[in-house]
Amino acid sequence: MADGWAALQHDSESGREPVRKPARRRALTAVVVLVVAVLVVLSGAFLAEYITRGVVEDTVAAAAESNLPSNVDGTVDVDIAGDWVLLQLLSGRMEQVTLTSDDLSFDSIPVEKMTVTALGVPIDLKAAVEDIDATVTLDEPALNELLTLPDNDAAITLGDGTIGYEGSTSVFGVPIGYVVTADLSPDGTDLLVTPQGAEVTTAAGALDLSGIVDRVVSEPVRLCLADKLPVGVSISSIEVENGVATLSLAASDVTLSDSSLSSLGECPA
Repeated sequence: MADGWAALQHDSESGREPVRKPARRRALTAVVVLVVAVLVVLSGAFLAEYITRGVVEDTVAAAAESNLPSNVDGTVDVDIAGDWVLLQLLSGRMEQVTLTSDDLSFDSIPVEKMTVTALGVPIDLKAAVEDIDATVTLDEPALNELLTLPDNDAAITLGDGTIGYEGSTSVFGVPIGYVVTADLSPDGTDLLVTPQGAEVTTAAGALDLSGIVDRVVSEPVRLCLADKLPVGVSISSIEVENGVATLSLAASDVTLSDSSLSSLGECPA
């Protein structure tokens, strides 16, 4: 201690300042400590976000499965888009929720694939979702389970952008068969089957069968699907390609509660 005091006295007498830690080094140390603290906080936030996102996605999937309409069965996977699920939860509404399933069925009709994208999803299931877009992909047997042409038990075949089906009628007591090629188009909760051409498949000798073809292709056939869709859901498009038919569905301002999803529309008697 005496030696240190003597050194200070010596420095003072000689006009030299005591050795001090440079200010620049102290500032650098403070910056490093601050950066490390920020990184620790961010790491914790990202970890919390990762855990929260997984928990919320599992919770939403379980809620979606438990609230499926009574005529729908299957498992659902959920993906929540957007940054910071924690902040979305605090806001009371999730930006975008996507539900997918590869094993869904409705009315025992197997669905090859289903994707539902919901925008503006409230945490409270009693509140309305802003917009919902869904696609349902059906193979040929499933489409035949879904659609039944009036007075026609023949199977529908899927072509490239069109469908085909067989029919029959009679002329002077002679049964006449024909094959129709048609387009499918949506109209609210209905599908319109619009014949594009027909070919008679029965040899009828001298009978003029042109009137049969004209009658078959004269007007579209309307198929109602309202009784298979929740109220408020409409068909926005249908595409036929590669042996499958993909229905696109849309809805706005609908709730995802069990009672809402189980409330199906009605078709005219």
